[in-house]
Amino acid sequence: MKKIFGIAMVLVTSIVMSSCFKDNQPVFDSLYLVEFQDAVITAPALNKTFPILSVANGAGLQTRRINLVGRQRETEESIKFSVDPVETTAKEGVHYTLEGGVVKIPAKSSFGDCKINILRAPAAAGTSVVLVLVLEGNGNDVKPNENYKKLGFRIAL
Repeated sequence: MKKIFGIAMVLVTSIVMSSCFKDNQPVFDSLYLVEFQDAVITAPALNKTFPILSVANGAGLQTRRINLVGRQRETEESIKFSVDPVETTAKEGVHYTLEGGVVKIPAKSSFGDCKINILRAPAAAGTSVVLVLVLEGNGNDVKPNENYKKLGFRIAL
């Protein structure tokens, strides 16, 4: 009987003590961030803070998903993106074209598509150029996630 009472006391104590812990779940209610999905799921390139994806010369339209981290918006959001002039060696109009430079995230959605077109450039055996895109946000309350705002493309010529 003492053994059963002891086990019961341990169980009751465990239940009572664990029910007192506060349930801390982070909720993104007031902070809005955007990020490249590929930057989230792909490891950064060597000596870089962002991933570089390989694409073929003349690969055509490339679509990359943009994530909105935070509560879904009631209106459509226009998220700007640009080319990083320091990291990029590719030339616009020769190696790539940007499809507008803006990503539209529809109302009541958490995703948008960033589109670039990889052109067929003159072939040069064994060489490649790099294109690095940077998310800029909407210029208001949607900011880029500093860890995942860049995405690179290595275009093999």
